[in-house]
Amino acid sequence: MKRSQKILIELLNHLKISANKLSEEIGLTANTSIYHVKNGRNGISSDLADKIVTRYPEISYNWLLTGEGSMLNSKEDEGVLNEPRQQYEKLNKEDIALSLHQDLKQDLKAIAEGLATNFETINKGLLRTLQGQQKIIKFIENINPEEINKGAKELSKFLQEHK
Repeated sequence: MKRSQKILIELLNHLKISANKLSEEIGLTANTSIYHVKNGRNGISSDLADKIVTRYPEISYNWLLTGEGSMLNSKEDEGVLNEPRQQYEKLNKEDIALSLHQDLKQDLKAIAEGLATNFETINKGLLRTLQGQQKIIKFIENINPEEINKGAKELSKFLQEHK
């Protein structure tokens, strides 16, 4: 019999529950993880040990993984074990929040730079359009209607002569 099998059987005997009930108690949707350990197919993973210890804090995490030491935590051990875990969870949340804040700052900076580039492009396009319109207006203002009439008459005369 494998070490993990012995540990699980000893745990089930201590808790006076079945493998199926343990699966329910630790929030597993299927009992296959527990039965794979019970049948010797798998060992106890750190994730499974964590679920067990979360539900049954009196059980030693180290004992679940190694079989060494006592199955039960002493009251002293419980306080020592829970304090670092709480500190770790707090630090982990702070790290995540800081990371999200930094990612958000970078995203906002990229958006601002993109908007600035877009506005600059639009500005240049509008400026070129206005300059083109001013050239058209100057051209129209410089048109002499008398010269246009004179040119039209000469063109008409030329066309009639060369029919």
